[in-house]
Amino acid sequence: MARVLRSAGIEVETADTAGAALELISALGFDLILSDLFAPEMSGARIVAAVRLFDPLLPIVIVSGDTDSQSAISAMGDPALHFVAKPFASDVLLDLICELVGVSRRGQLRPPPRAIGE
Repeated sequence: MARVLRSAGIEVETADTAGAALELISALGFDLILSDLFAPEMSGARIVAAVRLFDPLLPIVIVSGDTDSQSAISAMGDPALHFVAKPFASDVLLDLICELVGVSRRGQLRPPPRAIGE
């Protein structure tokens, strides 16, 4: 998936463990977090809780083959938390990520939305 995102012009950092990911998040800051629900070493729910300590509004996309998890994630009531069920087409995930970080599929920044009356 990192290769697909990079080809769309999105900068990507990867981590082999949840602990390493959390260190990167706290040190660098990111526009979006993408994680598997059943990541090695730490569940997706614990990753979400840890990320929320750094940034309560940071968009997080959780992917999982466990479709029952979608209901649990929705029940968390976190408007910046999104779920994508596996298997998924890379375009589905790419479109969501581009929407959340405000870039077009060609990696260009989208203008911010305008309010009525501007």
